[in-house]
Amino acid sequence: MDKSNWIGLGVAAAVLLFVFFNADGEKNTVVDDLMQSTMAIHDEAMKEMAGMNRYGRMLKSEITGLDSLSGRADSIRTVLRQIKLAEEGMYTWMSEYKAPTKLSEDAASAYLEDQKQKISKNQQDIQAATQAARLLIER
Repeated sequence: MDKSNWIGLGVAAAVLLFVFFNADGEKNTVVDDLMQSTMAIHDEAMKEMAGMNRYGRMLKSEITGLDSLSGRADSIRTVLRQIKLAEEGMYTWMSEYKAPTKLSEDAASAYLEDQKQKISKNQQDIQAATQAARLLIER
């Protein structure tokens, strides 16, 4: 398994641990709802990232046959950088995310709101990179 799969498994395990062993042993619906919505965004973004990477591979294949000084090659390099940054953003989020198992409800809610905002921004970055790649391929 590659690094991204291990990170994904680690995040999933942390979520499961939080759900089953939260600090007060009771169902905490506000925190649980935030956790579920945050992870739903993550899961959807991961699916979108797979599509983004397919476009990236197509562009990498195309650029090998182009004159390195052509305008199209410059455009492809720009989009490939955008794809790389979006992908790195996802892996950074996954490696930094920790289930808030030992935090108070208020602290856990604040933490999860912040994480939800970060993963939402990353999802937007993935969508923008995908759109840029798709438009470039269609030209």
